[in-house]
Amino acid sequence: MAAITAGGIGSGLDVNGIVEKLMEIERKPLATFDTKQNTYQTKLSAFSIVKGNLASLQTAATSLATASTFTSKSATVSDATVLSASASTDVAAGSYSINVTQLAKYHTVRSNTDYAATSDTFNTGTLGISVGGGAAVNVTIDGSNNTLAGIRQAINDAVAGVNATIVNDGTTNRLILTSATSGSAGAINVVVADDGSGGSNALSQLDTVSLVDVQTADNALFTINGLAVSRSSNTVTDVVDGLTLSLTKGTLASPGTATVTVARNTAVVTSAVESFVKAYNTVVDHLKSSSSYSATTKSGGPLYAEGTARSIRADLGSLSFSNVSGISGGVDSLSSIGVTVQLNGSLAIDSSKLKAAVEDPAKDLQSLFGQTTVGNEGIAVLFGNALSPFVAGDGLIAGRTDGLTSSVSYINTQRIELESRLSKIEARYRQKYAALDALAASMNRTQQYLTTQLSSLSSNN
Repeated sequence: MAAITAGGIGSGLDVNGIVEKLMEIERKPLATFDTKQNTYQTKLSAFSIVKGNLASLQTAATSLATASTFTSKSATVSDATVLSASASTDVAAGSYSINVTQLAKYHTVRSNTDYAATSDTFNTGTLGISVGGGAAVNVTIDGSNNTLAGIRQAINDAVAGVNATIVNDGTTNRLILTSATSGSAGAINVVVADDGSGGSNALSQLDTVSLVDVQTADNALFTINGLAVSRSSNTVTDVVDGLTLSLTKGTLASPGTATVTVARNTAVVTSAVESFVKAYNTVVDHLKSSSSYSATTKSGGPLYAEGTARSIRADLGSLSFSNVSGISGGVDSLSSIGVTVQLNGSLAIDSSKLKAAVEDPAKDLQSLFGQTTVGNEGIAVLFGNALSPFVAGDGLIAGRTDGLTSSVSYINTQRIELESRLSKIEARYRQKYAALDALAASMNRTQQYLTTQLSSLSSNN
């Protein structure tokens, strides 16, 4: 008699494999969540770049709207070995002839007694150190610091306006005092009160009358356009308003001569315009690439079909053609100074035309960019005002990114809920197929029993 079989059913049922295949189908909505979330995250990143680029453009516009950009001055020196110079906006343009016959020096004095070692001792007492005729700083010398090295340290610790060092000239040790202030304002004076005992050397050896000048407290002496000037420092800021001179060379025997020429700093204006154009093009290029549509891939960039991106591009395009009326020198737009709009929406600079406009004092570029007249604002002012609603914390971009962030959060919530449901679904599947596996195992045992019994009956017959 033929054996009874149950095709394919038995305790070897692949429960894990079956459940995994079923769960692959159940998890398909997660892929949709991933796609949407990636899209939103890509948009957020793109808008973040746009906002950063617009902030840079606004900064560049602010620079062009600032008066100091157009009023800054430059100072050039005919002989940089004699002096260097810098000019603020306050200094009048022109030439200044400088003749340096003496540089300011730091007063330096030394002891005039031979000291064999830095451990040589002195009588105790007080050193009254004054600088430039000011109040004296009293330095106490007692049994704890009455060596040459101890006196040096005590002077430095007292912060008396001088720096103390010990120099060994190969034969003896000398105490050197150098003023921290240059010129006559830094002249050093030391008055000693010697107690008369306590060491091998008299403390009075360090009194001014006993000290030797190593470098005198000279003032800087020079003429500017023939006017004699004396200053205690080689850095001079108060001779010509807004002009700083740093003297570096010149003696009576060999004067240092140089001409300082102060003029409008046109390089600052050119650089500001170039920075503005570069920032503008960065914004336009990113908006264009992120908003484009590819016919090949049949897909758009992260900001494709985004109304906020279209609005920004439209506003920038309109602003680039702005006109400002009533400006002297025949300038009224970007194109009038050599900055033109290209077919792709970017700006290009005609360097020669821009140079001519910047260097022509008759052309009022400061008003062209920075005028604040309501209804007739300068171009940079217009840009700054127009960009604020986009880059503000509660602006258009922030509003759009807040919406995208909310969408990402909502998807995360849906994902968590779906994962919870999937866990329950998987548990039910496993329970169901585990029961089926148990049933199959039971049927298999019954089959085996019946097969055995039938085989036995057949043998008996």
